[in-house]
Amino acid sequence: MSTSLVSPVVCLQGVGLHYGNVKALAGINLEVPTGCMVGLIGPDGVGKSSLLSLVSGARAVQDGTVETLGGDMRDRHHRELVCTRIAYMPQG
Repeated sequence: MSTSLVSPVVCLQGVGLHYGNVKALAGINLEVPTGCMVGLIGPDGVGKSSLLSLVSGARAVQDGTVETLGGDMRDRHHRELVCTRIAYMPQG
């Protein structure tokens, strides 16, 4: 968690996601300060889209903590609020 007075726009702690027996993400920690722009770069299949789907609320949190725009993404009401403020368009 951030110790600054301004909450980060995204905060991930110990995030994990799996599809059946396949681990897509494991132990991801990331903090994006308010006002910053971040790019996710990597080869196919490393979990970029999976991570963004958690941050945007398109997919339910399985492991760890995902906070977006100041609230816990496990909370259905907050997830619905976030969905109206973040656009997520997967490739394909």
